[in-house]
Amino acid sequence: MSILKWLFLAALFLSTSLFGGVAKVALLKGEAAVERDGKNIVLKNGDTLEEKDSIKTSKDTQIQLIFEDSTVITLGSESDFKIQEYLNESGNQKAKFKFNQGAFKTITGKIGKSAPQNFTLETKTATIGIRGTHFTVIAGADGNSRVYCTFGAISVSSQGKESSVAQGFYVSVA
Repeated sequence: MSILKWLFLAALFLSTSLFGGVAKVALLKGEAAVERDGKNIVLKNGDTLEEKDSIKTSKDTQIQLIFEDSTVITLGSESDFKIQEYLNESGNQKAKFKFNQGAFKTITGKIGKSAPQNFTLETKTATIGIRGTHFTVIAGADGNSRVYCTFGAISVSSQGKESSVAQGFYVSVA
């Protein structure tokens, strides 16, 4: 086989293994698991995550996820997070996440900058839209949430009402 064929096959193999999922576990302190296709899989640093995965963290755990578009999501202790939809194709980008409880912090990536209307986060009581931002959500098991905007601006919709939250402010949602 010629050297060009070997290089092509090597590049194909590496691109498939690097981008087989939608995100990677960049940092894990403590214990976390992913529910995928009805199975629970213990996570470790470097693992790949896929669309429809549900990530649950244990007590005293922090996990940082880095998505294909460079979105960074950090989950805290006893969090429950789901990747509902994620598509990072040029002209057709979408990030839709669901957060049930725990603590959540994000720094939006390319999707948040180029298609902010397609980047949403749902909690039990609200939907959060972003505008190229950094924000944090603390959601209790009872459904009460606090949404903090640490950079940029976000919109929070709950029970038919929409609130704009500027940098340095937060909104409580029950």
